[in-house]
Amino acid sequence: MTIHNLSRRDFITTSSILVLGTALPIKASRPDALAKEGLAPNLFVALGTDGTVTVTSHRSEMGQGIRTAIAQIVADEMEADWSYVQVAQAQGDRAYGDQNTDGSQSIRLFLDKLRQAGATARQMLETAAAHRWDVPASECEALNHFVEHKPSGRKLAYGELAAEASNLSVPRNVNLKAPEDFRYIGKGMKHVDADAIAAGTATYAADVRLPGMAIAVIVRPPRLGSHVVSVKLHQDAKSQAGFIGLETLNPTPGAPLFFPLGGVAVIAETTYAAMQTAKQLDIAWSDPSEAATTPSFNEKLRALVRSPSRPLFDSGDVDRVFETDGITLEAVYETPFLSHAPMEPPCALADVREDHTEVWASVQDPQSTRNQVAGWLKTDRENVAINVTLLGGAFGRKSKPDFVLEAVEISRRLKRPIRVQWSREDDIQHDYYHAASAQLYRATLDDTGMPKAWLQRTAFPSIMTTYVRGSNDPAGWELEMGFSNTPYRIPNQRFESKGLQPGVRIGWMRSVCNIFHAFSTNVFVDELAATAEIDPIEYRLALIPKSGILKVPGDQPPKGHGLDLARLRHVLERVRDLSEWTRHRPQGTGIGVAVHHSFRSYVATVIEAKVTGNNVKVQNAWVVLDCGTYVNSDSCIAQMEGAVAFGLSLARTDGITMADGSVDQSNFHDYPVIRMNESPAVSVELVASSAAPAGVGEPGVPPVAPALSNAIFNATGRRLRKLPLMLSS
Repeated sequence: MTIHNLSRRDFITTSSILVLGTALPIKASRPDALAKEGLAPNLFVALGTDGTVTVTSHRSEMGQGIRTAIAQIVADEMEADWSYVQVAQAQGDRAYGDQNTDGSQSIRLFLDKLRQAGATARQMLETAAAHRWDVPASECEALNHFVEHKPSGRKLAYGELAAEASNLSVPRNVNLKAPEDFRYIGKGMKHVDADAIAAGTATYAADVRLPGMAIAVIVRPPRLGSHVVSVKLHQDAKSQAGFIGLETLNPTPGAPLFFPLGGVAVIAETTYAAMQTAKQLDIAWSDPSEAATTPSFNEKLRALVRSPSRPLFDSGDVDRVFETDGITLEAVYETPFLSHAPMEPPCALADVREDHTEVWASVQDPQSTRNQVAGWLKTDRENVAINVTLLGGAFGRKSKPDFVLEAVEISRRLKRPIRVQWSREDDIQHDYYHAASAQLYRATLDDTGMPKAWLQRTAFPSIMTTYVRGSNDPAGWELEMGFSNTPYRIPNQRFESKGLQPGVRIGWMRSVCNIFHAFSTNVFVDELAATAEIDPIEYRLALIPKSGILKVPGDQPPKGHGLDLARLRHVLERVRDLSEWTRHRPQGTGIGVAVHHSFRSYVATVIEAKVTGNNVKVQNAWVVLDCGTYVNSDSCIAQMEGAVAFGLSLARTDGITMADGSVDQSNFHDYPVIRMNESPAVSVELVASSAAPAGVGEPGVPPVAPALSNAIFNATGRRLRKLPLMLSS
């Protein structure tokens, strides 16, 4: 399916089309009225006189199926025939509401609004038919792209009613379907982009071509904060076919934000010519004031968690209980810096003109990108258009539009369209990295093996260091990702946190801080269970109350999305059955469990691994997901399967290491992702629920690494507390 970027003007100038918005309009809204000053409805659905339904996706498609899910929601409430439905991609425009495809929020934030968009269209078509037949609207019913007059059996196709319906006032209130009447919501449906992706005809950023465009490849500084002192191009490189010239980019002072890193841009007629010329540059770089080195940085993290930190939560008298009799366990858990490493490296095409700038890019947040471009050019945001292509993976990387600003700046200088193409090496060595971390856990057990005192500390460089120069302490929302909302609560308990400067850019990556907090908590609870000689699942169930909403300190979850302890217990119990937890496994084969609440969903995972010497082969993974109301069951299952692969990649890779501020890794040979022959069989079970929708793209990742660590312990008796999980270390 071709991506059509649909602006408000495109909607308005399309003749004989019924156009609707989901801003719950309080007055009549017609196509000609939309052009009037002050009207900017959130346009999500259009019906043509040929019966074609165009659903506008305001969120970015990166393989997660959001374009399909949005269309499913609208088409279901509209009672549209799926064969008539097509999807258009919205430009970056605040008229659509939140467009940031990040944080697993698309369905959670927009399910009701999208349902209302479809229901509004359905009701207006029923009203138009009633007017045509001069009958009460209550006698008319929309069903599968027709409106039928029930008493007489007369029928009109949607396309026949589009023009008349477009002249009606948009109703203030509409009736939504009962869940039992859903035709598409909750069902597995093929992604609308699947055929184009499989055929190689889908449009990604690198596929867009403009007349007169050139390609830029940028050699960026090896260390954050360095700038170009001098640059020399080898003499024979100047004769490289297609070579155009060089442009030096200076880094922006202060916090990194989403600004370009700086460097030397090689401009050429082709990507190959630009890349080959870039290899023949001699660049002298300045020395930054600070440069991180991995061993010393890790030691700083360990030192932070071994000393008292700022308390976030303090209940009872933890220190007194630690001084009493009882078995006390203490452990430190560590995770490295991580790179997003999507299959498609960042890419953006910019055409900067005197009165207008247009961008084509694989971005997750086109509105933020639009604002950033407008700010960079010191122009009004209305002079900037952001066209969103398909994203070949992202995991959070493409919500930071530094690569777009690079293209914009070079296009501004050269006064021609410029596509900036990152390489795999660029992406891995100049990422917004997932933070490295350390956690310390300490607990004293009572006579029954249950904790009577509990201390947990976390230390990591905050994402806020990217926004505020000198910022150190973790933000409250980062701690609410698996730390402040740990479900294991006892009378004597304290939570502490601390941060430090990273020396690199820090950003959110799929699951964010839940990755390291789920790892440390789940492995520590497993250690407590082993010490108490209690089954790990039974031990967790003994620690989690049977019902109630968890009270958390600090930042609070959204209303209606507090951690429901009964739902957490339920996925744990379900995965026990799904994995046949108590079944005998052969010698050398172990199973491990982890359970976690993140992005308002509940996930329990069991991993089965066979250990031969120092070799670990993951054979099976079982996942139970409770994400409340879901739209596309196939997408939910696929996201959990992908989360297992993503989580195992994080568990087995060495991560990102640095020497004097420079990243050591460069490509998949030294920053590997799991390969097909390493992938386990994955079984996924979805919990049917009428609860409010929650996240799907991210919550499957956090339980994977701790479940594997616990499986290795079950197979070998060796406890691994550090990622990557290496038996040879």
